[in-house]
Amino acid sequence: MKKLVNLMGLLMVMSIPSFAKNRNFQLPAQAQTYNWMYPDMKTSQNPMYNNAFARQRIQRAFDAALGQKGLTRNTQNPDLLLQFHTFTQRVRRNYYGGGGGYGYPMMGWGRWGWGMPFGYYGGGYPYSTTSTNGTLVLDVTDAKTGEVLWQQAITGDVSNFNRLDRQINKGVKKLMKSFPDRQV
Repeated sequence: MKKLVNLMGLLMVMSIPSFAKNRNFQLPAQAQTYNWMYPDMKTSQNPMYNNAFARQRIQRAFDAALGQKGLTRNTQNPDLLLQFHTFTQRVRRNYYGGGGGYGYPMMGWGRWGWGMPFGYYGGGYPYSTTSTNGTLVLDVTDAKTGEVLWQQAITGDVSNFNRLDRQINKGVKKLMKSFPDRQV
């Protein structure tokens, strides 16, 4: 029985996908151009996250960041193929709001009733919020060999549609900080 449990634990650890970062990794010196593969966008049935406009927003943000790294887009004969994956889901977070405090106004509905003595007021009340979490993963693949050279993921709150463009740009900049440089 103990061997079975150990075996199951080992299989679970081995099945977890690895997002290991090789900080010393550099792109090949000949890698100067890239092109996009069709993105993999999984959303929670919300058309704001899975449409051509959202795809273009993300690609434009990456195009600008890759241009700063010295890479240009070439649709005919690219050195690198890029693909991004997105995943959004609704998340419910439960909170326990505060404790009490000492001091004034000393009155209020508290944990043990109304206006407890010794200046204790307030109380902890549970509440929950619902938001949308988004994950963006970028894969960089060698166009000739098909080998994935680099992969990085970021996550964040994407609940506010009015700030989605700004959040995409901020997330892409954060992801591109660890983008490997070209060998010289």
